[in-house]
Amino acid sequence: MDKQKKYYTALDIGTSKICAIIAEKTASNKLKIIGFSETDSEGVSEGMIQNLIKATSKIKEVIKNASEMAQVPIEYVNVGIAGKHIRSFSTHHSIGLQNKENEPVEIKTSHIKKLEERSKMAVIPTNHKIIHSMHQKFTIDEDHESVDPVGEYGKKLEADFHIISANKVDIKIMEESIKRSYVKCKNLILEPIASSLALLDENDKEDGICLVDIGGGTTDISIFHDNIIRHTAVIPLGGDIVTQDIKEGLGLPRHHAEALKIKFGKALYVKRPIKEYVKIKGEGQREDKKILLDNLYKIIEARMEEIFEKVHQEILNSGMSEKLSAGIVITGGGSQLLNLKQQVKYITGLDVRKGYPSSYLTKSDIVNLEFPKYSTSVGLLLWDYVNSLNNLDDNDNISFTRSSLPKVNNFGKLVTERIKGFLKDDDLTEFKDEN
Repeated sequence: MDKQKKYYTALDIGTSKICAIIAEKTASNKLKIIGFSETDSEGVSEGMIQNLIKATSKIKEVIKNASEMAQVPIEYVNVGIAGKHIRSFSTHHSIGLQNKENEPVEIKTSHIKKLEERSKMAVIPTNHKIIHSMHQKFTIDEDHESVDPVGEYGKKLEADFHIISANKVDIKIMEESIKRSYVKCKNLILEPIASSLALLDENDKEDGICLVDIGGGTTDISIFHDNIIRHTAVIPLGGDIVTQDIKEGLGLPRHHAEALKIKFGKALYVKRPIKEYVKIKGEGQREDKKILLDNLYKIIEARMEEIFEKVHQEILNSGMSEKLSAGIVITGGGSQLLNLKQQVKYITGLDVRKGYPSSYLTKSDIVNLEFPKYSTSVGLLLWDYVNSLNNLDDNDNISFTRSSLPKVNNFGKLVTERIKGFLKDDDLTEFKDEN
């Protein structure tokens, strides 16, 4: 290992895929991917490890392959966490500042740290552990609000914090799986927060925006306004449940259901005068089967409508529904369905765009990560990068904005064409359109 170089790592443990990434900082302050490995996920359901042995086997595989590609031993990883066990809430804390003469004093970093430590003592379920404590706003002497109070004067300092906790058992299982893969967990990061680093800029977070990351097992939500994280949530539904619906509704093997979703999937059903069919070649003793595409569209629309009705409810619960001037950004592998933007806009009444990660990565001959399904993976890398730039010792109160990163040119062209999915057309030769 080159001792002069700084390396950054990410381990994305998802319901559909598990991938490991190694990057190094370039002279232009970008990240260059030097190691990458991805495999189908096993032992993971709804964003949580359910089978330790199966998941560990896959984690070992990607870590070994990425390390060999980069010719760099992986000592630690930054890991994303999601799942229905995640909880979030807001809390308020205050400290006195005045000196012996009862005069206002200059607010220092140590005062902020003291407030942060108090926030970590918030009452949470006994089976939970706090993974993030993020300050939202400060108030000085009960009447003056401040985003960064260091250097100001006052007698009393108050702050609102957004607390995120996770089930201790789920954390323990994840940490044990990583330990058995012979690496250490450096930072455990809520996945929607990681994705926000890869996708949202300062203007987005200032104006008000909701990021929706549709993964295989979960749909992760993070809401920002005035450059402050206001709400986070994890919905235990994702792209895999859509595939399962197609499998059961159309009586197909799972791999055919997944391929149908990717190749022909639409989030909105519009009845057409001409009926369109897809012929699926039978396997083994099974006969060929004709599938009416209208039936496929209805199944997908119903499930995606359910998911985004839950997303809309989370937006309403946050109290931010009238403050999202930048609208909604959808990302993740499940965001690539045709007409999904229109469906989301119809349900929420907000402007919608798709999010593609890339900005702080150089072009790589190894892998192209400028696809929505890698938003969390790229965000995990950026978390480590921002952490090192700010010289932070832990991950609790990092500033969740890409403005923390250095300004560099030629970030790389964002992908603007529609990504058709994980499979190429050649992988779908068993399908044939029939009118």
